[in-house]
Amino acid sequence: MTTLIQLVPDAQTLVDLQPSELGAYLLEVLTGPNSPAQQGMVHLGNYVNRVEGEYDYRGRRELQQELANSISAAWNWLKVNGLLCSDTGANPAFDRVTKLGRQVADANGVRAMLSEELLPSAFLHPTLLRDARPLFMQGRFDTAVFEAFKALEVTTRAAGNYGADRIGVPLMSAAFHPDEGPLTDRTLERGERVALMSLMTGAIGSYKNPASHRKVEIQRDEAREMLILASHLLKIIDARMAAIQ
Repeated sequence: MTTLIQLVPDAQTLVDLQPSELGAYLLEVLTGPNSPAQQGMVHLGNYVNRVEGEYDYRGRRELQQELANSISAAWNWLKVNGLLCSDTGANPAFDRVTKLGRQVADANGVRAMLSEELLPSAFLHPTLLRDARPLFMQGRFDTAVFEAFKALEVTTRAAGNYGADRIGVPLMSAAFHPDEGPLTDRTLERGERVALMSLMTGAIGSYKNPASHRKVEIQRDEAREMLILASHLLKIIDARMAAIQ
């Protein structure tokens, strides 16, 4: 049977984990071979008592209490996210692993579930699913954003039949020029065509060009928003290409 101390050997390391991180390990324990959950129901208090006896607290009594609190918080995280549920029979103080919990199954499954919630695949253009999303999931946010807007630039160049010498803002200005651009939509009022050109040039200028010249620190939430914007702009180009053809 897999035990928590096998997955997280140090008590202080366990306490320092976020509830979602510790919850991922707990789920792996609860769904592992010969685990209590495999036999049916599990009880938080009983589980904490058993786990507390496995760790070395190095004389720090408060660390033992922190460990119990951390396990409780992670257990509740599993319940809030539908991976555990209360027993509906005669033992409501006991919990069961849900169908979703059995499907997710282990720490890697929880991480994949969280990744999908953080940046759903359905939000992204296929090119970004291949080239940018894996980088985002690795925490390489600046590189993911650069790759996303590089894809926007490459796609625009190909769609407009431009050579490799056309790059960045000048490329987007030419491709979406309100009067002469091959990708402009002449069914729109001119002001809207100008606005789309400004959107495209602004996106490249703001999100690709800086990363081309210097190290850019981008936080996770910012990167997610930028990738979704790049995806939207790529889909606009797809629509223009379909209309032209």
